[in-house]
Amino acid sequence: MAERRRRDPCGDGPMSDHAPEPRERLLWPIVIPVTVLVVIGAVLFLFSRVLLRVTPTAATITALVVAASILAVASVVASRPQVTGASLLSLVGGVTGIAMLTGGLALLVGQPTQEAQPVIIALTAPKSAATKGFQTDSLSAPAAYPFTIAFTNDDTGVQHNVVVTVQKTVDPAGAIAAGQPVTGVGSVDVPVSPLATGSYYFFCEFHPTTMTGKLTVAGPPPSPGAPAGPVVTASDPTAFSPNSIELPAGQPATITFDNEDPGITHNLDVFSDKGYTKEIGKSPDVVGIGSGQVTLPALDPGTY
Repeated sequence: MAERRRRDPCGDGPMSDHAPEPRERLLWPIVIPVTVLVVIGAVLFLFSRVLLRVTPTAATITALVVAASILAVASVVASRPQVTGASLLSLVGGVTGIAMLTGGLALLVGQPTQEAQPVIIALTAPKSAATKGFQTDSLSAPAAYPFTIAFTNDDTGVQHNVVVTVQKTVDPAGAIAAGQPVTGVGSVDVPVSPLATGSYYFFCEFHPTTMTGKLTVAGPPPSPGAPAGPVVTASDPTAFSPNSIELPAGQPATITFDNEDPGITHNLDVFSDKGYTKEIGKSPDVVGIGSGQVTLPALDPGTY
């Protein structure tokens, strides 16, 4: 049986056996642009992750450079007499290459500098502090680094403050730092400038013979972006997480307290007895979402 071949309607010869099917001719104009858009979208999404890791200025400059480059590449492709699949692939390759190159440069030169962790030392005047003294007579702070004493006066109706001095004295003249007087119940922050390694003293200006303590300044400041010591989190009103931590014996320690209970005030109080009567450290009251720190003196081995 003779082979039948399709003829060109114009009579110029037989038609190719590999002519595209009508369905293929309809799908390719849709599939190619959609595929290109998906690839470009994926590249831009990954590129956006890079922008989130650099400084705002570097992110803005990088985004503008990439946008201008994409427009330039698209203009070149669009100016061709016929936009083929190869042209679209060139567009995708150009966009990907530009995004990778500028993203890499942004990561090299635009990394944000990490802010140093602030040091906050909690100090409390409990009830009857005028005769009993502060809740602790020992504080510690890093050397050559500013810190803040978060002073809480729980002695209702009685005025107290915190004065930091170089020498052991009852005279506030020449003090390194002197907090504003606060009548209980109340609180005030006492900023202290960087101090050299050594021993300093603190007392209440109104009760200088009974409310006294020693401030030990030593050790490096906390690493940028890193919490000082273990982290205890309050995510609801019923429990801490974790409910047990370990601290080194014989040296001062700092516990970072994170309150993740929105709009609710919590704090972290450390006691040396199970009856919760002998307080050795307390964080400032923290309204969620926020954080504070508890600075503890050197502790003997044991359970607290």
